[in-house]
Amino acid sequence: MRRLFILAIIATLHLTSRAQTLNPDYYDFPLRDVAGYYSANFGEMRPNHFHSGTDFKTNGVEGKPVIAVADGYVSRILQSPTGYGLALYVEHPNGTTSVYGHLSSFRKDIADYVFAERHRLKQSRVDLYCKANQFTVKRGEEIARSGNTGSSQGPHLHFEIRDARTGKTFNIIKQGIVRPKDDISPYIMKVHYIEVDTIQGVPLHSRPKSYAVHKADNTTYRLAQQSPIKVGRNGYFVVETSDRKNDVANTYGVYNLVEKIDGKTIFEYRNDGFTFDLSRYCNAVSYYPIQRSSRNEAMRTAMLQGGTKYFYPTLVNRGVVTTAAEQKRDVEFLITDDCGNTSTLKFQIVGKPDAECFQGEIEQGSHIVAYNHDFAEKVDDVVSVVIPKGALYESIAMKMERSDVVIKADSTVSILSPAYTIHDDNTPLQTSIGVVFSMLVKPELQPYTAMASVSANGNLSYVGGSYRNLRFTARTSNFGTFCLVADCAAPVIRPQFTDGEDCRSRNSISFRLSDNFSGVASYSATIDGEWVAIDYARSRATINLKAEGITGGQKHDVKIVVKDSCGNTTTWQGTIIR
Repeated sequence: MRRLFILAIIATLHLTSRAQTLNPDYYDFPLRDVAGYYSANFGEMRPNHFHSGTDFKTNGVEGKPVIAVADGYVSRILQSPTGYGLALYVEHPNGTTSVYGHLSSFRKDIADYVFAERHRLKQSRVDLYCKANQFTVKRGEEIARSGNTGSSQGPHLHFEIRDARTGKTFNIIKQGIVRPKDDISPYIMKVHYIEVDTIQGVPLHSRPKSYAVHKADNTTYRLAQQSPIKVGRNGYFVVETSDRKNDVANTYGVYNLVEKIDGKTIFEYRNDGFTFDLSRYCNAVSYYPIQRSSRNEAMRTAMLQGGTKYFYPTLVNRGVVTTAAEQKRDVEFLITDDCGNTSTLKFQIVGKPDAECFQGEIEQGSHIVAYNHDFAEKVDDVVSVVIPKGALYESIAMKMERSDVVIKADSTVSILSPAYTIHDDNTPLQTSIGVVFSMLVKPELQPYTAMASVSANGNLSYVGGSYRNLRFTARTSNFGTFCLVADCAAPVIRPQFTDGEDCRSRNSISFRLSDNFSGVASYSATIDGEWVAIDYARSRATINLKAEGITGGQKHDVKIVVKDSCGNTTTWQGTIIR
């Protein structure tokens, strides 16, 4: 028995190690009839996540053949109006899974199965797991067509290779699975320096001081200023950088960043792959206040208190540079892309006198919130905030107060509470926090009550939540300013055909769906009382009449029901002839 247990461990380790280093010869290219250009690479900084795959251009059109990159079987099928849209997951004998997202259509036997399951479940959105022998595929076999479904901003194929056991995604360009044409070294746009002071366990950061960077040659950069940068006792740098590839105008994320002080490596960032629980840590790897509005990568060369060491093979003093007064030090950054091209930036720093160093202050009335402890507090006996341990990347001095922002809302949204500011939206969160409003809401408004985020100019955006027993509870993944509202306006349905129209020449009918505030949450339709599938994308809901078997040259009763996120419902009923 013990021998079997040991063999099982060895087999598991073998599978894991085999999946960690991929064999490029094992995989085919996932597309046919395309130029072979890339619109995004692995590990790019996206809002609140690292990009988990590689995006391939499809010549600006949909319908390019998508092929299985290796032998295997379809293990999972998605059809969703968001995320990957239409997507396939294929398991391979070497312990990896390939993922194909934003598709326009599936191979016929897969499409027939999805159609049947949607109707059996009476769900337009489905997430289906398949048996190993259900849909086998061969390397080079067409399994789908490329598209623009889900949360896609244009026709392309999103492609991933993952470890089938752990779900870890792999950097397939770095591993040589795909090879873009690329002899361009990363660009370095700017360097920022930030001092750090700690009070009551809270790291306080100075405003960034920015320094322009000039290109000396194709791989070497210099600071615009000639004199050394004056630095404080403790501080770190933020490097704004991005990558390019030949023949395209897209910008890409960088693979590796090394910082050396006086010739010694004190910090290294590298992204060879990650599991999805680590994806949101991009908010800590980057300098979030710059990253959230930049097309570049704003790489923070220090690890925050509650960050993860996963992306940092080398980390001395968490990347914080300690410099004495008048001490001169040499700084070097080496930035490498996923194709092995490297750019360097060298400059000197000199320590400032102690009297000139940044001294942080904690504003009176602030709440000290430790990143590694739970926190709960109330404002005005109205708003409670609950921050669980691990939600913060570092301890903060948090302000919670009533806001004087003027809320802007049209007549379809009722404002139920003043606005309350919870810290600031330049501080990112790893996990969501709880917000509770303790207040009376009129019974007729309670089912339609929601928490809204209030922008600096007073505009509202839907967050969510629910009202029960005089308490409204919501969760948010962002700090900011919030209030309670009631949305009693139902969604709007606009058929893109005439009621009673002869649709015998049409293969489908569609509806435009819109909502004033909280957005479309669900939709369903019947024809002659029978459930039919809806394909929903970019505010258009489409029913495939041909696939649904709507024929006979007769009048057919059509009914569509749409609900928004606040529970308001609209129904449209009419007829067509087909």
